[in-house]
Amino acid sequence: MLTSWGAKDKVEYIKAEVTDIKKSNLTKLSYMSDKNEINTRWGNDYASGLTRAIRRGGILVTTNPPLINMDRKNNPEVWAQRLEELKAANSGISSDKLVSLLTMKVVLENCKELRPIFEASEEKFGYVSLQINPKNYNDAVKMAEEIEFLYEELKKELNGTPNVVFKVPGTKASLDTVKRVTAKGIGVNITVSFSVDQHLAFAEVIEQGNAKVSFVVMMNGRLDDPIRDELQEIGLPDAQEVAKWGSTAIIRRSYDLLYRKNKYKKSAILTASLRGPWNIDASITDGEIPIFITSFPDKAEEYDSEKREIVSHIDEEIPAEILEKLMKSKLFKQAYEVGGLTVDGFDAYKPVIVTLDGFIKVYEELVEYTR
Repeated sequence: MLTSWGAKDKVEYIKAEVTDIKKSNLTKLSYMSDKNEINTRWGNDYASGLTRAIRRGGILVTTNPPLINMDRKNNPEVWAQRLEELKAANSGISSDKLVSLLTMKVVLENCKELRPIFEASEEKFGYVSLQINPKNYNDAVKMAEEIEFLYEELKKELNGTPNVVFKVPGTKASLDTVKRVTAKGIGVNITVSFSVDQHLAFAEVIEQGNAKVSFVVMMNGRLDDPIRDELQEIGLPDAQEVAKWGSTAIIRRSYDLLYRKNKYKKSAILTASLRGPWNIDASITDGEIPIFITSFPDKAEEYDSEKREIVSHIDEEIPAEILEKLMKSKLFKQAYEVGGLTVDGFDAYKPVIVTLDGFIKVYEELVEYTR
């Protein structure tokens, strides 16, 4: 029928998409999770392009200031219209609050697209991660107030429980924020998170709360990259390859401590900032508690570019010679060893500082855009 209407290009697109979906490793991973053969789910790590991910089994999406800002630059006319609508409806509003509402508008679109998954899974899947103002990383009250404000606004817009979790940074102040909001049943996503100690500290607080779904993030590339730089500085010839194991080692150790030793049930590890297919393979588990993956669209395509075996790696030991080399990195030792970072040291950990600085810089760019 489409062909008879002269829509041959649409028909060709559909055929190509169907073929692509059928051969997708991520589609296979999703079906295997449906069959309980593995326990890993995936989603989009970008502010747009969610439909493509959902077609391949994606069940969540994450956003942050750089991702929002990237989408703003890629779709200037859409964003200009959103901004004008918000300004007209909120005369005299502060720039910070305007950025929050603008972010919420983008999040709402993703919420609505994921809503059928959220409802069909009885609120288990279908979540959007909304990052709050990164400038407030050391102010527990301001972070909690922003979360509570946005949660109520989203509740009105969605006519029910928002399929949203709020991204708070893995800083000392955030522990109090998480305690306050999860007690009210509001889910969180602990971002700017790189270490076993951060995972343990936040998972413990989440466990005491009432939120149905929460995540503790492992920002893979944002840890592996500086580990590589440290190893290169000391002259390790295979620093690039060795550093790829850094985040993998953290994931395996955190998974064992959180879910096997401590028996936590209310949080799940979510891997982000992927650098390549190895990051996805390292996140595949057949354990009781799922691991979630968020992937940039280009990294998802890279993973799907050739046929791969989908098997759990969570119980595999890190090769002894690799671990020995990783231990030459101070950043890795701090992230890997229990007690390597104290709660007071979270804010001073180099990857935390660098990531927050980047988020704040882009957030300020968004603020300037609203002016």
